[in-house]
Amino acid sequence: MDNNKGATFTNHSKIYVVLLNGFNVFMKYKFLVILLFFSSIVFSQEIGCIKAKNHFIKLLKKDNLFSLVYSDVISEKSNSENSFHFSNEETIFNIINDGFKNKKDHQIIVQTNKDTIVKFNYKRIRGELLLYVYQNNLTNNTFGRSTFYSKKQISTLFGR
Repeated sequence: MDNNKGATFTNHSKIYVVLLNGFNVFMKYKFLVILLFFSSIVFSQEIGCIKAKNHFIKLLKKDNLFSLVYSDVISEKSNSENSFHFSNEETIFNIINDGFKNKKDHQIIVQTNKDTIVKFNYKRIRGELLLYVYQNNLTNNTFGRSTFYSKKQISTLFGR
C-alpha cells in the first residue's frame, strides 16, 4: 500500500512538472503578446507603403499626427530617409491628388511647419503625370527628394 501511495505521489509530481512546463510556455506567449501590444502603442501605425525599385514612400500615423516617410534619392548615404509631418490626412491627400488634375508640369509648395517646406513636383514622363516630393529643412539647410510616383500609387498609399 505504501508503494501505491509512492506511485501516486510520483504520478502527481510528473503532472506538476508538465503543468509547470506548460505554464512557462504560457508565460512566454503572454510576455510576447504584452510586448507586441506595447510596441504597437509606442510606434506608429503604417497606413500604406509603396515601393518603387530601391525606393519607397510610407504613410504613418501616430496619435493624431501623420507622417510621409520616403527614401531619399539624392542622399549620398544608402537607405537615407526623410519625412515630414501633418495633422490632417484628408487635406494633404486632397492637395496631392488635386495636383494630378493639372495636366502640365507644375509644382505645389506647402509649408508643413515653421522650418519645413515641401514641394510636390508634377512632371509628365512618357505621357504619364508623375509626382516627386522635394523637401527643404530650413533649420539645418538640408534637402531631400523622393522618386516618382503615379496617381494610382498615391491613392494606394492613402488607402483609397
